[in-house]
Amino acid sequence: MLARASALPAEDPLRELAEATVPCRLRNVTGWRDQGRRTLGTLGVAASSVEPMVAVPLPPWTSREGISISCAVPPECVRSAGEHARRAAAEALLSDLPGAERATWVWSDGSADGGTARGGGGALIALPTGTEHTVRAPAGSLCSSTRAELVALRAALEELAKPDTSPDPDRYPTTIICFDSRAALQTVDAGPAAQASQLGADIWRLLLQLASSGRRLHLQWVPAHCGLPGNERADALAREAAELDQAGAPLDVRNITRAAARTARRSWQESWPDGWYRFIFTDQTLPAPVRLDSREAAVDVHQLRAGHWSMSAQYLHRIGRRPTAACPGCADAGCPAARCLVCEEEADTPQHVLLRCPCLCGARLLAMGNIHGRPTDLRRDDVVAALAAGFRSFQSRTTTPR
Repeated sequence: MLARASALPAEDPLRELAEATVPCRLRNVTGWRDQGRRTLGTLGVAASSVEPMVAVPLPPWTSREGISISCAVPPECVRSAGEHARRAAAEALLSDLPGAERATWVWSDGSADGGTARGGGGALIALPTGTEHTVRAPAGSLCSSTRAELVALRAALEELAKPDTSPDPDRYPTTIICFDSRAALQTVDAGPAAQASQLGADIWRLLLQLASSGRRLHLQWVPAHCGLPGNERADALAREAAELDQAGAPLDVRNITRAAARTARRSWQESWPDGWYRFIFTDQTLPAPVRLDSREAAVDVHQLRAGHWSMSAQYLHRIGRRPTAACPGCADAGCPAARCLVCEEEADTPQHVLLRCPCLCGARLLAMGNIHGRPTDLRRDDVVAALAAGFRSFQSRTTTPR
């Protein structure tokens, strides 16, 4: 909310509200402004670095004459075809483009650390006269790979718009721009009126400016990492651009929001207490929703992973639902009242039921391929449900405990 408000014009009432400082009447109440400022501080982002919202979008009837975009690629360019086949197919596709023999070739690429941070865009511009120009531009400390590609495209178009870079449109009217991000190309292909970011609007304004001077621009997707010389050089330029100072590069609201979500998720996962749940999910990944045909089986899976199974004698004794004359209820796993009703060897904790109880050796062998089992196997819903069902069947055969 704070990032969206910071992207609005200075006179917008919501932005004025976001920038205001209002004393808090209740100490324990946190508003969206304070929470947003703390989150941006954690991310190392200043509200002033948010990219402005598109003030005046291009109208939907804007003509695209002179501009063509293609995501088409031969079947030979699929990853499974191999590097040499992909490169040969891509080179054949590019050589067949109209005006390719006397075209200005632009190769652009983007780079982002992990696809989420420290982005940069680089481009190689090869003029038909043999002259080459290179551009590098930082894309921001919080940046997706798609945005880095778009930053590279904008930097290349800005370079082409310079009088000393752009060739004579009468002699060399064709400009072919190649980049390997299909998502970025589809963003541009949505049209000038569909651009929701200032970056996309800038790209279309530059494309229209170049097209109005008599140039024919064609944007073409090419496969990545298949040995195309122009693409490989652009990739190296993008990596160099990612090492530039990112302080002046604006950040878009979408990447800020995603970074805030990742930070909140990581903080929440790191706050998990040490216990049975973390023992199963050691890499702090949340399981997908349990999708089983039986609701009872799904409840068993959730309760066993959480360590609070309603079929466990130890759990029922711990919460006082299974008292004995000697002990009304306790959390001691060594208490006789907490022993497994099937094997009576130890308390029937989830660890015992799923990994150690001798009555389930056969079930573990079928489900996990090992009679002892491993904690990582318990990430599978069907495995936990099968072991729970097996334990229930054994419990139903036991007599009332003495």
